[in-house]
Amino acid sequence: MDEFALSFRQTRILFSLQYFLGTEDIDYEIDSETKRIKRQWLNKWKASVEDLLKSQLPNNTGEDSYTLVVDLFEIKQEIELEKRSLDKKRPLYSILMEVVLFRLYFPLRTKEDEKYIKLNLADTYRQRIVGRLESIAEWLSVEKEYVKKFKSSYERWSNEISGSQSNPLNYLLGGLIGAAVLAVVAAAIAVPVIVPLLAPLLAPGLSGAAAISAVLAALGGGAIAAGGLGMAGGFTVIVGGGAILGASAGTGVGALFAQSPDSAVREAAKFVVSFEQVILTQKDVAKREIARSAKEIIKKLRHTIHSLDDQISDLQIKPDKNQEEINNLRKVNGYFRKALEICENLLEEFLRRNALS
Repeated sequence: MDEFALSFRQTRILFSLQYFLGTEDIDYEIDSETKRIKRQWLNKWKASVEDLLKSQLPNNTGEDSYTLVVDLFEIKQEIELEKRSLDKKRPLYSILMEVVLFRLYFPLRTKEDEKYIKLNLADTYRQRIVGRLESIAEWLSVEKEYVKKFKSSYERWSNEISGSQSNPLNYLLGGLIGAAVLAVVAAAIAVPVIVPLLAPLLAPGLSGAAAISAVLAALGGGAIAAGGLGMAGGFTVIVGGGAILGASAGTGVGALFAQSPDSAVREAAKFVVSFEQVILTQKDVAKREIARSAKEIIKKLRHTIHSLDDQISDLQIKPDKNQEEINNLRKVNGYFRKALEICENLLEEFLRRNALS
């Protein structure tokens, strides 16, 4: 899952950019009460993702380095430092994708959630958001056309995977903000039992209410703690839908999908966007290496699908007791199979276009 992983610094940059979008929207908000509620939400979200970062803090790091960077000049400095340390730009594209698809004001499993889900971007800021996202692309040294590529690709693949003609999921960029809530977080809110049970897996190092809040905040930001998927080696979170590669039986994210199949649609769609727009389009990686990596990713997705098939077979020993979970897992695997089919076709086209086998 390395192709979907972010380091600690990259994760901090991602969350800082998402926080920056929130502060800008609040600045443009003209209604004082709405402004207050938005600020309350943003402060709660910030505290929760900082808890997650603190729990994942690497050794030999300054004690305040888990806090988000809130000053724009300092954000740009952090991005420049990270760019100079990279030999490949893939993480920068992954960061931009999650910023583009970030949806502000999703539920945080608090008593104020009914207020939060009614919030929309300020009218003036909605008109400016594409330009701001293109500016962020420039800071990351990513071609600005990727802002619209990520948005349109996500809409296309989420529709195809879900079988819907209209995108049922919410994202920051576009005209669908307001009516629905972010699928994965809404699912967690609707199933209050499962999040506390999964929190130790999806937010390693935290417990209790802090773990639950961190899980919801990070999921809403597009990230799942790498430790919760059994990964190590300097990675902090998995983004870009890569979590579906760790959705086999026995994992925290697999249990989350089993409780909420709709959340699997969002992650599967992001997975295909990453595969199409990031993995297969890398300019600083040899074409043969891209092909090798893409084949390995597809192999891992097949393994996940087969693992879930085995889990369904085990559950069918007692079908009456497990029928809801069986039905949910069948839906999840249906979404994953569609994602696999799309990725196989994309890879076949990539190999043909580059005269590779």
